[in-house]
Amino acid sequence: MSLDIFASERVAAELSPSRILLVDDDPDMRALTRTFLEHEGYGVFSSGDAERAAQIFRSVPEIDLLVTDLYMPGRSGMELARELKVIRSELPVLMISGGMVDGAQKLRLEQEGWSFLAKPFRLPELLSTVHRILAPMEAQRWREAR
Repeated sequence: MSLDIFASERVAAELSPSRILLVDDDPDMRALTRTFLEHEGYGVFSSGDAERAAQIFRSVPEIDLLVTDLYMPGRSGMELARELKVIRSELPVLMISGGMVDGAQKLRLEQEGWSFLAKPFRLPELLSTVHRILAPMEAQRWREAR
């Protein structure tokens, strides 16, 4: 029986944490969110703009989730998400925004299959949303590693 426990611990140690690409033009919000997600065990790559985020995504193919602000100078989070989904269609997206999001925009996000979280959000609310999005992928990774 104890061998099973050690085998499970070995498998858990071999599993890498899920990797999140966090994009927000507000440096304070980005730093707080990144610190919180890293504290929860996620690997986080962050950027203040869509252009740099796209570069990171192309150089780090193991990104498991895009968390992006909807409204940013230059390209919007929606434009970024669409660009990255062309590269990898199964990429989950969590759109965050402190700006007004009308019914038509919420409908578009739903149609894309993307999650949405309004700012200011509580950090536990962010964490539960991230867990919900990543849980199926993490469960599959766990099954494949066993």
